[in-house]
Amino acid sequence: MSSIKKQVYSKPFNLVFENNYPNLFVGPGFYNNYYSAKLSTPKQWVKDKDINNISNFRKKQEFTLKRYNKEDIRKENKNLEEMQLLTQSIKTTEMEIDFERKPRLVKEQFSGINNSSYQLNKFKISENIRVPRNIDKIVNDYDLKAKEGIINLYTKTKDIYKTQQLLSIGLLGLKNNRILVPTKWSITGCDDITSKEKILEKIRYYPEIDDFKIYNYSIYKNQFIILLLPSYWGFEVIEKQNENYMIDYELKDPKKKYASNVTGGYYASRLEVTNYLENIKKQAKVIIFRDIGKDYISQGVWIVREAIKETLKQKPILFNDIKSVTNYLNNNYNSINVSDFIKKSNVIKEFKNQKSILNFIYK
Repeated sequence: MSSIKKQVYSKPFNLVFENNYPNLFVGPGFYNNYYSAKLSTPKQWVKDKDINNISNFRKKQEFTLKRYNKEDIRKENKNLEEMQLLTQSIKTTEMEIDFERKPRLVKEQFSGINNSSYQLNKFKISENIRVPRNIDKIVNDYDLKAKEGIINLYTKTKDIYKTQQLLSIGLLGLKNNRILVPTKWSITGCDDITSKEKILEKIRYYPEIDDFKIYNYSIYKNQFIILLLPSYWGFEVIEKQNENYMIDYELKDPKKKYASNVTGGYYASRLEVTNYLENIKKQAKVIIFRDIGKDYISQGVWIVREAIKETLKQKPILFNDIKSVTNYLNNNYNSINVSDFIKKSNVIKEFKNQKSILNFIYK
């Protein structure tokens, strides 16, 4: 089979595709022109209100993948070294790729990839790249555990997408422990670790919010209602699509078991909620109601992350008590059955029980 050589552009982005773990397909995503690659980021996609435009744009991205074992990142390999260098770059990067002509489909749910891929022969970066000092320092600290590297990177860069990429391509952790991490694992892992750290080290020590707050936002056939209750930390996501409900929650302490119902969206939501609470220096119980359109097809966890971020930018409606909140929700969202969301909420039940116990004690 003959091969093709092309000059292409990457955001940068590398996919580590879980195929037969610990064996993985790994390689860069690319576009044929510079400006498409430059716009290939959730922070840009969310500006387009038409999900079909985003889906069509993302399909222009292609991948060249090669099979590696998760531990191959510790060995000398020119392709993997170029991938690591590409990931550290903060600008859209030109590269030369050599790949086989026959395409195949690669589909990865958490990143929303559903694109053509090709067998990678080799590639190299065609220009000088710029690596920020804070990234360079953490990547080259071989005595820093992966968890600390994730926390430090996100704290310094505020870029969870870059942090996920650096973990995935084996650039974080103790020198002899570094491995390739499937993209979907790195997404959830970074969201979980960074938000959990905020809860344990900061948010749980902040004073409670003063009012009950409701935020509302609709995007991409999804409606998000976020409810904040004045209380110590608690968190819940309730999703509904058609007649199916998916629920995961935590009370007071971060969730220990994997959120197997809501999956990656749970951790992406929690990170954006903790960012919000950290910014206002408050804690609260937080419930997210997500009504998913019946014909909505997931484009990846990034939609949840960016949607929660946008929802919390809206002006909230304020209330003095939980009864006023539930009355408002029941009477103002006729398009969805909010009463079912409320009935299913473990956090609201716990909040009401908590208040009734306090009332009994101080009566």
